[in-house]
Amino acid sequence: MSELTLPLALFNLLPVAFTGLALWFLARLVGDLDPPYRTMARAGGALILLGGLSKAVWKLIFVTVGQDLTWLASALFPLMAPGFALLAGAALGILLRLRGQSEGVWIRYGVAAVILVVVGAVVVRTLGMGIPRGWFLPLLGLTSVANLVLSLALIAIALRFGRKDAALLFGVNLAMVFALPPIAMASPDTLLMHWSEQVLTAIGTAAFALGGYGLWRSARASATFDLRRAR
Repeated sequence: MSELTLPLALFNLLPVAFTGLALWFLARLVGDLDPPYRTMARAGGALILLGGLSKAVWKLIFVTVGQDLTWLASALFPLMAPGFALLAGAALGILLRLRGQSEGVWIRYGVAAVILVVVGAVVVRTLGMGIPRGWFLPLLGLTSVANLVLSLALIAIALRFGRKDAALLFGVNLAMVFALPPIAMASPDTLLMHWSEQVLTAIGTAAFALGGYGLWRSARASATFDLRRAR
């Protein structure tokens, strides 16, 4: 991490702040539309935010005091993976209710089952097979899939409210998420590459926050999508 600088580490706090705003609005959106999912959404949002903060704090500590707290950096995916799974489950439940479908409890059980399967894969790969960083691929896979499900569900919810602008913003965030890995793999590990990644991340998370705010305001203002009346 010799390319990491203090301005870059400080700039990394911006996407974390945008993500925190987005998660706040999404948790309120879920709570307004279907309170039983509120706890799932809040727990998922808290885990995602803690994951982002852990990586950002690690970078700040590294550039300011030179101490490499690897456990803090490694906490990113163990926190984000279940966080995105929980939030995606809540968003999917809201979408099904908006469509007039009764999902029962299968979403909650499904999310719990998926998380347990991934935890099992982590244990087998790390302890059973002795693979170095055996936890990384299962948690990265869960994070990626859950993030995709969350984004698609939010886009569909936004379109149900007639908010094409919010759907577009969620699409921008999704595009940034999938654009970053190829850029990281194709580019040399330089300061310019790190700045490019951080700028794209900031753009994506800002779009995520704006989309969440717009969708939450529309949900509160609309009586057409009152789920209690739809039941």
